[in-house]
Amino acid sequence: MPTRLALFGGKPIVKDHKNLRIDWPIIKEEDFHAVKEAFDDRDFSGRGSSRVLELEKKFSQYHGGRYATALNSGTAALHAAFVATDVQPGDEVIVPALTFVASAMSVIHNQSIPVFADIDEKTFNILPRSIEDKISKKTRAVIVVHMHGLPADMKAISEVCKKYSLKLIEDVAQAPGALFHGKKVGTFGDAAIFSLMSQKNLATCGECGILLNKTRTGKNKAEMLRIYGEIIKPNTERAYNSFTLGWNYTLNPIQAAMALSQLKRFDKTTNKIQNSARRLNKMLERFKWVSPPIEPKDVTSVFHFYRLRLHANYFNYNHSGKFRKAIQDALNAEGLNVRHYQNTPIPGQLFFQRPDLHKNLPWTLSRKKYKYHIKDYPNTLDVIQNTLILGAISSAPGYLLCPNTPDKYVQGFKKIENNIKNLLKYADKIDYHEPWKEIPVISDSFSTTYEKPNHT
Repeated sequence: MPTRLALFGGKPIVKDHKNLRIDWPIIKEEDFHAVKEAFDDRDFSGRGSSRVLELEKKFSQYHGGRYATALNSGTAALHAAFVATDVQPGDEVIVPALTFVASAMSVIHNQSIPVFADIDEKTFNILPRSIEDKISKKTRAVIVVHMHGLPADMKAISEVCKKYSLKLIEDVAQAPGALFHGKKVGTFGDAAIFSLMSQKNLATCGECGILLNKTRTGKNKAEMLRIYGEIIKPNTERAYNSFTLGWNYTLNPIQAAMALSQLKRFDKTTNKIQNSARRLNKMLERFKWVSPPIEPKDVTSVFHFYRLRLHANYFNYNHSGKFRKAIQDALNAEGLNVRHYQNTPIPGQLFFQRPDLHKNLPWTLSRKKYKYHIKDYPNTLDVIQNTLILGAISSAPGYLLCPNTPDKYVQGFKKIENNIKNLLKYADKIDYHEPWKEIPVISDSFSTTYEKPNHT
């Protein structure tokens, strides 16, 4: 007699889901010491700070000598990447339909226009042939997001960019340290950005972004954007003479201090995350209705998120969305939290569906041409419908590094498999709506004018 699922009144595997994860990032004495030193030195301004400069130097060395510029967020770094690579207002930039919204919003910060490409259903990364399908005479650049820590197909994407003379910008926010054919991601394109905010694999105490440029000229442009269009050199008097537009994207030295401390043990920590993720991958092989994250040949993931694909057809069940929701409910009831990461393609978000709410943005002036229909991204919809992210909050490392957590999730899948008949009956009764059709309204000011997007 199989043990009853907690969803049906059985005993949950985990009483408190907080026991499934460790606090992330991992803070050690040397991190406290590094931050305290910055306080003791009263190193509070990022303009010419020796700690910010040292972070740039160390990060550059870690990535083979690319020109590094530290900024106050990954989004700021993306904005700076467009300026550094001469992407102009009105230019089109191709962005994956599945990513964090900053990848697209940063395009609009530059007054450029995001055009979305579909993703690969197995790797969750931007699909090279979809990039090529979206190229027009106005296309200037491509953003490649190394989603969930797995490198995109940089060989094929680089060839497309070279063929059409496009700038290649890597968004490495989720993938520092990942390798494609033995080479670190972030070193393939004309520019690459990193986010070191507190939930990332390489984290600091707050927000932090780093831009890598291929050329010194690109770095100079990024540095002027970082402050007020000025050139500020260490240990020299500030001239207060602006050459161009700037945005005050300076990084706090305290955050630079912690990032430097974390960087010293980053490879060691990454190796532990990878070993745990691969162990979980191996244990999940017994469940033919679950596909763990993949690592194609000569590609090395850092497992920022751990995304699982579910296969309803293994049980001859013909509603994959209901099946995914039933599995989600069952695991959550067991205390084994799983969730969505992005419940709609980025072009399906309200910002892109309702131009009347922000008519003052330059990219909306050509709105008739730039209409976004989420059914144009079938692979993205399929991934959202049929996959789940391990954990309730934060990224995967906090879960993967917690002792016995992978084993607990395996117990949960085993328990589900032993109760699958009852769970499928439960699935039949679910009043199901696709995740992208359930966009919540969180503001009274929006609720008075909001109508559900016409997802055609």
